[in-house]
Amino acid sequence: MRKNLVKGMAALCMCAAFASCSHDTDFEASNQEFTVENLKNEYKVAFEQKYGKVDPNQSWDFTGFTASARTRGISSSIGMDWIQKWYGNSERYGMTVAQMKKIIEDDIVEIKQKVASVDPVKFDYTYSKGFLYPVVSHGTYAQDQTNYDSYELGAEYTVGSKTTTSSSVIPSTVTACQQYKKDFWFTYKGFGSTKTSDIRSATFDSWRNINTLSLVDADNARWFVGAKASGESTFTKRTVEYCKIFTVASGRQYICFSCNGNDDYSDLICLMQQFTWTKKEEPRAWGKRYMVEDMGTIGDFDFNDIVFDVVQLADGSQKCYVRALGGTIDVIITVGGTSWQKKDNKILDADGNEVDVVVTTMYNTAPPTEEWILAEFPVTGWDPEDNNVTVTVYTNGQNGTFYPMPVTFPKKGEIPMMVAVNVTKTWMYEKKSIENMPEDFLNNNDYSYEE
Repeated sequence: MRKNLVKGMAALCMCAAFASCSHDTDFEASNQEFTVENLKNEYKVAFEQKYGKVDPNQSWDFTGFTASARTRGISSSIGMDWIQKWYGNSERYGMTVAQMKKIIEDDIVEIKQKVASVDPVKFDYTYSKGFLYPVVSHGTYAQDQTNYDSYELGAEYTVGSKTTTSSSVIPSTVTACQQYKKDFWFTYKGFGSTKTSDIRSATFDSWRNINTLSLVDADNARWFVGAKASGESTFTKRTVEYCKIFTVASGRQYICFSCNGNDDYSDLICLMQQFTWTKKEEPRAWGKRYMVEDMGTIGDFDFNDIVFDVVQLADGSQKCYVRALGGTIDVIITVGGTSWQKKDNKILDADGNEVDVVVTTMYNTAPPTEEWILAEFPVTGWDPEDNNVTVTVYTNGQNGTFYPMPVTFPKKGEIPMMVAVNVTKTWMYEKKSIENMPEDFLNNNDYSYEE
């Protein structure tokens, strides 16, 4: 009987202990929730006292990023013109037969001299607009090389899985080439000059009105040249990577292509008129700077308690750069699926030496130094449109307890504890408040992540 009584009392004590433990856990969770909500309410009151009510449409992303920045290459406006135009006897054709004949007679000698003497340059005219007039084709025949008798010039581009090729290439068929064992220069027979004895006929009976400017937003846009040997049915195509370009005494400009791969750049020479071009913007590093208030001290609104940049590098990878830690409590920075914690980590000091982080020490806020990067780490899954970043700050609770409080990027019209700015925006000096909300977040300096 006594044994059973002891067992019963022991069980009662265990139940009481479990009940007490459960009560303590519930109390702790309730206390944490109360503390976090209290701090948020205090922050909201202080913010509105200083800056007033937030406009419901106010966005806290000041970078100007839009979703369209990630959709280059799928625009429905991508296309090109490579329109064949025939020569005639009227100005409405753009060039009369008589005008072109005079141009060839005036320039042919200098063209032959220049194409032999100037150096090739990188072809930067993929995205261009203007008129191309095929003027000269240099046919070459020798016993030890293929007898090419036809050349071509065109353009093509890819959008998604579809490749589009210019419907009208510039043709050059030097039909008499194979009959001669010396170099000959070919022009359209209607333009043939009697001043030079080595001019033969080519099919230069038309010119091209081209516009490939919009291909800057396409995938794999290129100009190509082709060469076909006598008796063959298809052209061997090559991407135009280099060309020769020069201006003669008359002020006219010519562009020269090597179509058969021997790099003499005399296979196809075109007069350029009203020609303009642009270059495709190369991939480059870009990103956003996030500035955070951790509520360790409510009311200073310096937004330098945690400052970090998330950058999309030129190779497509992503990285986070910790720039400033102006708070004196522990934080966890989470970007996409990657986290970094201040506590028990290492950073670089102002001289570039690796040192242990002291949680209660402020870093790079008095004054802010743009060149100082405290830490950097690779991240994955950052979506610049959604701003999927979270900073978990450990707030002061009762009895020396620290409670984790996640700070997420604010929606439009919410009281902000985090903002996004361009990486050219310097953060505030310690304890110096943002005076004009939100205007002060728009003033930038010249810092960037370009190599």
